[in-house]
Amino acid sequence: MPRRFAVFSILAPMAFAGCAAERTEEVGAGGASSAPTPATSLVGQLLLPAGGDRRGLEVHAWIADQDGEERQLWIFPDADGRFARDVSGQPTRVVVHAGSEVYRVEGDDLPRANGRGRVDLGVVDLRERLVVRRVRVLAAAGAPGGLVRLGLWVGPPHRGPQGELPSLGSKQFPAVELGSEVEWLLPPDARAVHFLVERPEGPGRGVDWRSGAQQVFGPYESASFPLDLELD
Repeated sequence: MPRRFAVFSILAPMAFAGCAAERTEEVGAGGASSAPTPATSLVGQLLLPAGGDRRGLEVHAWIADQDGEERQLWIFPDADGRFARDVSGQPTRVVVHAGSEVYRVEGDDLPRANGRGRVDLGVVDLRERLVVRRVRVLAAAGAPGGLVRLGLWVGPPHRGPQGELPSLGSKQFPAVELGSEVEWLLPPDARAVHFLVERPEGPGRGVDWRSGAQQVFGPYESASFPLDLELD
């Protein structure tokens, strides 16, 4: 997350968006629903460099329904790199992002579903494609402390039609205490790495994350990553 090292978004530029919702068709008044799309389970495991955090790492899956329409899902691996997601439809493409794309499988290279509807990608070894980088966000002298959210992009964070930066209000960007260290996974040759840091609007916890002050840092390279970012 852009947006990891995040961020995973983090994430081509890491252009973060909400996950597409799984929906089931309902029977309307006086009519019958169409046949449900068969359920499929998408599973796999990523072998990753040693480290405690997985920020910036995302699995993006494209799922086609019976009518051929595709939707994109975001799946977040656990600390051991394992992921599993039940979907309504058939996977057509799976991409692993860590700031930028580091793995892709699609079309005929995707495993076929077994008799239980399980599409198993097996073990994907990314240990040579990723490095662990660490960064701290500190409050500048005289600036308040507290919680912030932090996203990472390869390339500048995308902006909206009015020039606005993306919100970091989703669970994709867990809150961290200023002064704490955050780990990110990145390709070793990543360039134009940017961080977006967002404060909440108002003091305390459980506050509005969608309207606080934001600050962009970068560009950096993963080979010469900054240790500290100083937040105004």
